[in-house]
Amino acid sequence: MHHTIPFPSGDVPDFTTPEGLRQVLTDLNATGTWSSSPVATALMVYATAKYTPIARAWHRDPADAAFEAFIAMRQPTTLRAVDPWAVVTRAVALGIAAEVHADRNMTSQDKARRPSKRPEEEPVRAGHYEEFFYDVHPHAAPIGGPAETDGAERVIRTVSVFLVVTGWPARQVEQAVDYIAHRITGLGSHQSAIEIVSREHNIALRLGYTPDVWTELVALVVGIRARKRHPGRLGLLARALLGDTAQELLADEHLSRSSRAAASRLGPAVTP
Repeated sequence: MHHTIPFPSGDVPDFTTPEGLRQVLTDLNATGTWSSSPVATALMVYATAKYTPIARAWHRDPADAAFEAFIAMRQPTTLRAVDPWAVVTRAVALGIAAEVHADRNMTSQDKARRPSKRPEEEPVRAGHYEEFFYDVHPHAAPIGGPAETDGAERVIRTVSVFLVVTGWPARQVEQAVDYIAHRITGLGSHQSAIEIVSREHNIALRLGYTPDVWTELVALVVGIRARKRHPGRLGLLARALLGDTAQELLADEHLSRSSRAAASRLGPAVTP
């Protein structure tokens, strides 16, 4: 389903531009008319539509992204920025990621925003890894008959199982695979997916990865494009989509070695 992002019309300032947004925010914050101004309403409708993809990537309600945008728009630093929209976008991305971490780690959002404040061992809910064992063990059968699972969830789980078995921390890499899988669905090509997602260092740091390790993880999950003298490689997502199981991926010795080597380079991420 495609959503049309509403644009300002008539005498409403063009808040879709950096300077237009600065003007609107200056007026709204100075007059305190956020709750009554039709311009504020139009701005928040636009912001909600603009940041819905970020919310969806993290399985959050678009209203959560709109709230993060609203908080960012009230900050003086946003008005002073060269590009206020860039500041708002970054705040929304980090805020949504922090919410997800807070929920999964059973901690406060404030602590989730700071990797140094997160617990070294993430809490595990009862039964969380039950499916992992059924995926890995060749003789395991689902209790109560065949499970009806969504195709996307099966692919993400298969990739996560492979990475966990080859040395990647379980909850951390599961979140990363989930993010990458949903992020690349909106990108135009395989190459753009690799380039764009590999450069998302803010997300990498929030997920606990250094930029170098994040780049290697993206290459494993998305794949490597063939170049002169360098053969390409299907990513884990593509192979899982084609039907490879976690066992079959683990049987690929070259792939398993590459994954273990990348996992061995995991180190503390530095907050930007």
